[in-house]
Order: sequence, then C-alpha cells, then structure tokens
Amino acid sequence: MSGCFFPSDDLAGPLARRMPRALTNTDGEHAVPGTATDSFSRADLERGPSRPLSGERRWANAVLYLFEHAGTTWAVKDFRPRSWLIRNLLGRPLIRREADGLQRLAGLPGAPQGAFRVDAFALAYRFVPGRSLKEFPAAALSAEFFPTLERNLLEMHARAQLVHLDLRNARNIIVTDAGEPALLDFQTHVGIRWMPGPLRRFAERVDMAAIYKHWARRSPGNFGPERSALLGRINRLRPLWVKRGHRYTGLVREERRKR
Repeated sequence: MSGCFFPSDDLAGPLARRMPRALTNTDGEHAVPGTATDSFSRADLERGPSRPLSGERRWANAVLYLFEHAGTTWAVKDFRPRSWLIRNLLGRPLIRREADGLQRLAGLPGAPQGAFRVDAFALAYRFVPGRSLKEFPAAALSAEFFPTLERNLLEMHARAQLVHLDLRNARNIIVTDAGEPALLDFQTHVGIRWMPGPLRRFAERVDMAAIYKHWARRSPGNFGPERSALLGRINRLRPLWVKRGHRYTGLVREERRKR
C-alpha cells in the first residue's frame, strides 16, 4: 500500500469473479457458496455444534456465532432468532445486501472468503482467528500491518468496485493470528461502479481516511505527510454529514424519552 495515497480512476480494474451458484435452499432462494461442497443448510446449522460470537443484547442486530462443518470453522450472521418483524423487514434485505458485497470480494486479500447465503436470513463465511484492532495492543502491530491494510483497501476499491464506509469502527478491522489485516461487516458497503468520477474518488477517500485515523494513532512512525494531508481534508469535511446524523439520533432519543 505504501506509495499509493489517493485512489483514482487509474485503479479501476476487472471485477472480482462471482461465486458459483448453489442448489436451492430451504427458503426457496439460491445460496451463493464459495464452492459447491462447502455450503450447508439451515438443517445442518440446527443439528451441528455452534459457539456464540456475540450475545442477544441488540434486538435488531443479527446473532453471530461459529459453526463447524466438514472440518471448517464458519462465522455465521443470522437473523432467524430475531422477531418475525426484524428478520423479515431488516434481516432479509441486509443479508441479501451483504451477500452481494461479499460476492464481489471473492479472492481479494483481507476480505471474508467462501461466503454464501445459508437461507434468506443468514450468511456464512470462513472464520479467520484474530482480535479486533480496537482490542489489539498498538505496540504489537507489525510495521507492515497498515501498509498492507492500505494496499488491500485500494485493491478492494479497484477490483470489487465498492467502499466499506464503516472502517472508523476499529472492531471491523481484524488483526489475524498471523498479524495480518482483515476486514469484517460489509453490511454498510456501497457500490461505486455507477458513480461519477469525482463522487467515486470522494467515497474512496472517505474509506482511506478511516484507516488513516487508526494508522495515525497506532503507528505514526510510518504514517507520512501525504496520508496526514488526506486525513485532515476528510476530517474537515466530516462534520457536514456527522452532525446531521447526530442531530437526527438525538431527536429520536428525545422522542423516546417523552413516551
């Protein structure tokens, strides 16, 4: 990643290859597996052993757990345990949306691999052991961690033609057991293929500035002035959309208190 600081049109390349289609699942929809032999069904999930990755605290979020199948550990994001309203109004479109993003990321370094839709309410991808960047000691990061993360993100923009848009959340960046970066939670991704050039470059820079925020705090020694300049420009613009979002959230909370 070092040496490339500003995404441009020159980075555009062929789209990442699509995952092959699987057999129709129990909900009558087509799953999208990494390979035909890797996929499993809802019935397999209900029979097999699983371990929770997150609790039941947020009623509108998917439940995350690990599932062992055919010698592979899978991370599963599942809306089936939620209420009928949440799993149908939120779960279905969010799972479909994230699965579409993961299709584009197949084969790219640092992205979830082998992803497929178990059914309309759940998706799975191969689990990679590690710790979130938020919890990982900065002093233990290798000098190549952030340059590799930068390079991976530039490749994601160029080949998959999408932006993540939630990388300021350090929990969405994983330090694998091998010390390499990996990205999670593409639920908020946005495709950039359709965007005019200036808008696409701005969206890419928002993504880059998000990882530069972590880089500047955790490994300033190899951050560099070009990255610092981009981070400064995006941070100056960020209040234009962040304050509006906070104002809306505050109004919602105030309305709830009145009830």
